[in-house]
Amino acid sequence: MNILKRLGRSFLGLSSAVQESLSINYMTLSFTGEFSSLEKEFHEDYFRKSINPFRFSIILAMIFYGAFAFLDAVMVPELKEVFWLIRFGAVFPVFIAVFIFSFSTLFKKYMQLIISFIMFTTGFGIIIMIIYAARVEVYSYYAGLILIFIFGYTFIRARFLYASIAGWSIVISYEISAVWVSQTPVTILVNNNYFFISANIIGMFISYFLELSARKEFYMRVLLEQEKENVKTANDALEKRVLERTKQLSNANIDLKKEIDIRQKFERERAELEKQLFQLQKMETIGTLAGGIAHDFNNILTPILGYTDMALEELPEESNLRFDIEQINSAATRGKDLVQQILTFSREVDFKKKPIRIQPIIAEVLNLIKASLPPNVEIKQSLDPGIGSVFADPTQIHQVLMNLCTNANHAMMKTGGVLEVILDSVLVDKKTEEKITNLKKGEYIRLIISDTGYGMDIKTKERIFEPFFTRKEVGSGSGLGLSVVHGIITNYGGAIVVDSTPNKGTSFTIYLPKVGSDPSGSEKSARKLLKGDEQILFVDDEPEITFMGKKMLENLGYKVTIKSDSISALEEFKNEPAKYSLLVTDQNMPKIEGTELAFRMKGIKPELKVIIITGYSDNLSDEILTRIGISEVILKPLRLDDFSKTIRRVLDNNNIKTD
Repeated sequence: MNILKRLGRSFLGLSSAVQESLSINYMTLSFTGEFSSLEKEFHEDYFRKSINPFRFSIILAMIFYGAFAFLDAVMVPELKEVFWLIRFGAVFPVFIAVFIFSFSTLFKKYMQLIISFIMFTTGFGIIIMIIYAARVEVYSYYAGLILIFIFGYTFIRARFLYASIAGWSIVISYEISAVWVSQTPVTILVNNNYFFISANIIGMFISYFLELSARKEFYMRVLLEQEKENVKTANDALEKRVLERTKQLSNANIDLKKEIDIRQKFERERAELEKQLFQLQKMETIGTLAGGIAHDFNNILTPILGYTDMALEELPEESNLRFDIEQINSAATRGKDLVQQILTFSREVDFKKKPIRIQPIIAEVLNLIKASLPPNVEIKQSLDPGIGSVFADPTQIHQVLMNLCTNANHAMMKTGGVLEVILDSVLVDKKTEEKITNLKKGEYIRLIISDTGYGMDIKTKERIFEPFFTRKEVGSGSGLGLSVVHGIITNYGGAIVVDSTPNKGTSFTIYLPKVGSDPSGSEKSARKLLKGDEQILFVDDEPEITFMGKKMLENLGYKVTIKSDSISALEEFKNEPAKYSLLVTDQNMPKIEGTELAFRMKGIKPELKVIIITGYSDNLSDEILTRIGISEVILKPLRLDDFSKTIRRVLDNNNIKTD
């Protein structure tokens, strides 16, 4: 009972205070103690919510129960008339009678008993078929009982206690018929029991937690109603106090006006904080998804970037292929940056910010967007060349511009119009600061992107920054674009303002803090690959990545052994531990994860250097890396230049990963 109680409370996800207040018999699931009075109300509520799904389940059960008559004709043609008599002559009338009776006022009182009766009747019909089928040595009809359990424990809305009684009654009836009536062979009986008894037990658990969840939801609604009453009482009391206070301050109108102004400002700030909290809660779901996406995408991008990096090293500068490979490498790098953006926005990972000029990014985006613009859309731009720079990540600014220009394109796709981009600098004063949320006094670079499309009404404008909100057709947009834009701009200490009029157009004004004059253009230093001749063990469960890693390391002069299986890699190392100077392993692998593999190998050879490669590092804490003795963690996709430097740094220095 204590185990059921702990499981139930854990499943319900109730707070400690609510757990202590809620009293439930975790065997029968009925309310007990001071909450026993809720039981009747729960039955009423459960009936109201269950009656329509129950009727639908009856219709669905009739369809499936009747559809299996075709199976009778195939499996036991000599007995099909008998089976059809059971299906349509015995069980179907019960279905029809119960369905009709469900519209009676008396049905509510006997609903759970009737559901149990239906569940047992349908199961008993299958058992009779099993007895007949055994005469012609057909023993597969037991599977029908599993379908009965699925319907009985889930769809038909039987409560746990009633469903369990019906389920075990079916089990006992089957055992009696199988042993004493049809005399089923022992091996077949054991096999059948394994499956359908397991299905019955699983169904019990499902039914148990479904009803437990329903009771939790009902209980929380009761608490909510009580809290509403408490809030109403408190509000009434507060209202009374406000009236009294107003009378007392009738001769102090000036002070009262100041107090109201302060209160209104507080309410605005609180509303904004609540909005930000709501936004954060929604983005937690995206954060969970982002890790898996990052891992899969980075596994795809790793061989693309790795092979193109190696190809660029091997091709002469005058090669005709060099430009094509550079374009592939650049596109893959953009994909890597976009994956990092998903992680950054949803999990608040810091981007590599630096002083940048926005003008070149605008030119690149407009050049890209031109290809998708219809002929009747004109682009106008007014860019101040000497406005200075902003402290930001260029890829994120590129994404902001791309999202806003793409939205403008969609708004003018049918009617045509003008897409205008304006870039200038402004000085935000106190008056502007009060009008625009999150904006403080100072110098800003202002970016305006406007269109003459269909515009937005007030309600739409209030929701455009919500994740998953979109006005595009299904399949044409995820609804994440503007929420991402809002997150990026806010993260940079800026603000975004929307001005829109239906059928006239929309204008997005972005304010980004100015950091100074244009950054000086410095040429990238020539890339120098660091090489060596040590023996390296490279492990990754993706064969494409292991082959790419082998070639990459061999090009750097190393001797390489590759493994696509962590178990075989461990066996290889056990055979010749002295042979290897460095382990390079993927973190997320089946059987043994990278950190565990490193831990086992360092138990054999403590001086072994280890580099972990991973699609995302959220689950790799510094504490774990330090305890195991991981030298470095590299995020996929691997880049030849960075990889060569990291390997030499690890092999030449005793640098264990620390804070």
